[in-house]
Amino acid sequence: MDWKQFFSSIVASLAWPTAAVVIVYIFKDQLRSLIGHIKKIGAGGVNVELSEKVEEAVDAGEVVQAEKGLVAPDVIGLDPTLLQLAKTFPEAALIQSFKELESLILQIRERMPDARPYRNLYEVLKALEKRQFIPQSVITLFQSLREARNAAAHGKGEEGLSSSEALDLISQIKLLQEVLRPVLDQLPRKSERV
Repeated sequence: MDWKQFFSSIVASLAWPTAAVVIVYIFKDQLRSLIGHIKKIGAGGVNVELSEKVEEAVDAGEVVQAEKGLVAPDVIGLDPTLLQLAKTFPEAALIQSFKELESLILQIRERMPDARPYRNLYEVLKALEKRQFIPQSVITLFQSLREARNAAAHGKGEEGLSSSEALDLISQIKLLQEVLRPVLDQLPRKSERV
């Protein structure tokens, strides 16, 4: 290999890394700005997703209200302790309310007349739909609430759940409980079964 080929191979192997460094240097201010925006979009994405989940749950609740002829409970009628919790720790208030809903569905599961006591919550609701105790819209509302609860529980920092969003979701949870309590009352207790 003569000196011309050696020099040519060195230039060829350094061309792309040098070009990349030069491009980064030339566009360093624009790249800093772009990276800053990407961080904001990424962090804001949690909030946008959460807001969309809240909106989906409220929309699903409106469908249930129309089908069942019910009105979502007003936040003024909520437990004052829960209202205070929603103002200070909205995620905790939502999780607490959702636990109450889960408890109601588990009570329904215990009273189901078949021998399938290990259903998950979704399967319980599907079984109720199959037996025509509830419409599909109730299951859709439950799924929307569960997704919103999960998004809120896993949100971080400033992009968390707002108090008003928590109260909207809690109102929908209370609506779902209003729909499911009569179902629980219709199902026979274990002691009443033959």
